[in-house]
Formats: sequence, structure tokens, C-alpha cells
Amino acid sequence: MKLFFAGTRGEIEEENKRHKYHSSLIINEKKLSILIDIGIKHSEDLYNKVNQLDAVMITHAHPDHYLWTIKADDHLKALVYLTENTLLYSKYKPKNYKVIFPDKPFFIGHFEITAYDVIHSLRCPAVCYKIKGENSQIIYAPDILDTVSPKELVFKGVDLLVADGSSYNVSLVRKRDGNLFGHAMIKTIINWCKKYYIKNLIITHCGKQIVSGNEEEIYKNILEIADNIVNVIIAYDGMEINYDKTIVL
Repeated sequence: MKLFFAGTRGEIEEENKRHKYHSSLIINEKKLSILIDIGIKHSEDLYNKVNQLDAVMITHAHPDHYLWTIKADDHLKALVYLTENTLLYSKYKPKNYKVIFPDKPFFIGHFEITAYDVIHSLRCPAVCYKIKGENSQIIYAPDILDTVSPKELVFKGVDLLVADGSSYNVSLVRKRDGNLFGHAMIKTIINWCKKYYIKNLIITHCGKQIVSGNEEEIYKNILEIADNIVNVIIAYDGMEINYDKTIVL
């Protein structure tokens, strides 16, 4: 399974050379290519090549993940998989789309995929994607405070988590009318990996602390938290990994 990070930046104004484009991932295996999310701030190269991919999946309709929230776009002709919540969020829609349902597995080629609802936004519900390939099973969760379904179910059998880097150690949890929303801290996500035996973690959707701060120093602190139990790396725009569950990141 080849992972290509076309973008790794969250919905922030700040950017740098490593984190310029909104978080977006291409998964390639056995000549099948799937793009997860394409936001407003994307590379021209990705936009030009997107119709060569087999499918696109959308996590939610915030504009850093779903360009149709802001504008109509007829260039992208690949089939777009998304939930009904995402489809109905804005007046613009992809030219070709297929509605998927949380907790119900579906297939794109040989990939078995399940969308799980996550706690993130009250107005714009999001999902993470659990993707089972030939030799590995990963989860892509670029915006997440928590899972809705029990984590024992969501994380079962997962060997790589690609997840939210919006906050290193600053709480981004909010509450309205008794409902939580926001982003989990990286420390919390590492603890999930420890508890549910996920050996590998890639951080994407990087927030202000990573993009504007000292990423090298933050990474050193992250490794201390991981304590050689979880292999952790911070993704950057253009990063490519040939991944299977036997690989140490």
C-alpha cells in the first residue's frame, strides 16, 4: 500500500513549505488509487491529475476537505463517495457521487472500507475511514475529537492510524448545549494507539503549533510520549510511504 500525502495542513491561515496544502491522502495498491479529501487549498498537480484516480472519498464538508462547500466544480469527474450529511451540507455537489452509510462496509476494487461517525463538528458531521488493503488495515481520521462507535470496534485490527495534528498540547475541545466538538490532542491520540494496540501513527492535518512553531522540538516531545510503544511520524506535503504492517515508520 502506497500512501502519498498531497496535503497536511489544517484549516488555519498559517502555512510553510512542509505544510502548504489542505490535508489530503492518496492510497494506491494493485493499480487502484483512491483520494481522500480535496479542499480549497490544493496543489495544481493534484487538481490536474485527480481524474486519473479511481475514486475520491470525503470525510466531511468543511472547505479544507471538500471544495464544493465554497464553489461549484465540474473539473472533477471521478466518482466521489460521501455521506448524506456531507452531500446536503452545501448547495454545490460533485458531478458524480455515491452516498455511503456509516458502519456499513463497501468496496472500491479490492479495498474494503467502512466509514465511522466521529465527534468533530456539530453542524458538519464527519467520518473517519477504515480501509483494509491486501496486507494492512489503516484508519484515516484527519479531524477527530472522539469516535461515536466504541473504539474497540473502530480500531480493531488496525495497524496504522493517520490522524489529527490540530493540537499538540492545547485543548481544542468545546461544548455547546451539552455536546462536545473540536479536536483531540496528539497526546490523546497516541494514548488511543497504546490502548488499542495500533503500532503506527502518522500525524496530518497539522495545526498552528506544528506549522508555526518548532516542529522538530514538538516531534521530540511526541516521541517521548510515544515511549517506543507507538511509531510516530509527522507527515508533510509530498511525503510518500510504501507501507505494510511489518514496516517500522
